Amino acid sequence: MSKKVFISYSHRQGDWVWGRLVPCLRAGGAEVLIDHDRFVAGKAVVGQMDATQDAAEISLLVLTPDYLSSDYCLHEMERAIARDPQFAHGAVIPVKRVECPMPDAITAPNPLWVNLCEDRDAAQWDLLLQACGADLGVAAPAWLATRDEILQFLRRGQSVNLVVTGRPQWRELIAHVKEEFITDLGIVDLERGSSVSRPGLVRGILESFGVKRPVPAKPDDLAALHNALSARRLSLLALLHLDHVNHRDDYGIDLFATLRNLMMESRKLVLLAQSRQPFIELLPHDHPLSSIDIKTVELHGR
Repeated sequence: MSKKVFISYSHRQGDWVWGRLVPCLRAGGAEVLIDHDRFVAGKAVVGQMDATQDAAEISLLVLTPDYLSSDYCLHEMERAIARDPQFAHGAVIPVKRVECPMPDAITAPNPLWVNLCEDRDAAQWDLLLQACGADLGVAAPAWLATRDEILQFLRRGQSVNLVVTGRPQWRELIAHVKEEFITDLGIVDLERGSSVSRPGLVRGILESFGVKRPVPAKPDDLAALHNALSARRLSLLALLHLDHVNHRDDYGIDLFATLRNLMMESRKLVLLAQSRQPFIELLPHDHPLSSIDIKTVELHGR
C-alpha cells in the first residue's frame, strides 16, 4: 500500500533528491511531501517544515555530512525519531547517500537502514521503495536509465521506440518526462476510443499540442495535420500503445506517409512511440514508416 512520505534532506543533495529519488517514489505510487512543493512565501519555514512532516506517515532521512551539519535537517531528524524512537513502526527510514557516521539516535535501536552511497544498487532501492509502499515494477536503476536514454535521444531530435515488457511503470515514466523535462510533449493514447478513427487521431494529436480547430473529414484531415505541425518549430509526440496500428484500417497508408514526411523530410516531428513489440516488427517492410530512423529503448518489467 502506498504511503505519504516526507523527505528530509540537505539542499546540497537536491539534484539527486529531485532527479532520482522523488521520481522513483512518485512513479511507484508513493505520495511525496517535500519542501519544494509544499512551502509558500510569507510563512515561517520551521512551522511549514513541521506541518508538512506531521502530515506524513514516513520520514525519509537522506543522510550526508551536509545533512548532519544542518540545524534545519537535525530538527527534522529529531522530530522524526521522536515519533518512533525504537524504530518499531517503520515511520523513519534512514538513507545514507554519502558516507557519514550514523547518529547515536539511529545506531542505538539498530534499524535496517538503506545504503545508497552507490545509487545503482538495485537491492537497496528495492528495500527503500518497499518500505514506502512504492513499486516501479522494475529495478529503480533500470527505470531511471531508461528515462535518461529516452531524454538523450529526444533532446537530439531523434525519434524513440519504447518497447515495454512485463508491467513496469512506463506510463508514469512518460508522464514524468513531460512534467519535468519536455513540457510541450504531446501525448496521444491509441487505446482511447477517440483515437480509433483517423480524424479522431488527428484531432487528438492537434489537441495534445494545444491546437483546437475543427478537423475535416478524410482525406482533408491529413492536410490539417500537416499544415498545423509545419507551422510549429518542432513537435515532440508520444503515441502510446502503437501496437494497435496493425488493427486500424481506417488510418490508411496516407497517414503514415504524412507522419514520415513530417519526421524525415520537413524535420517538424519527433516521435516517442510506446509499444509491446519492437517498431520494426509492427510494420511491413514496404510501410512508409519502416525506413524512418528510430532508436529502440527497452524497459523490461519483473
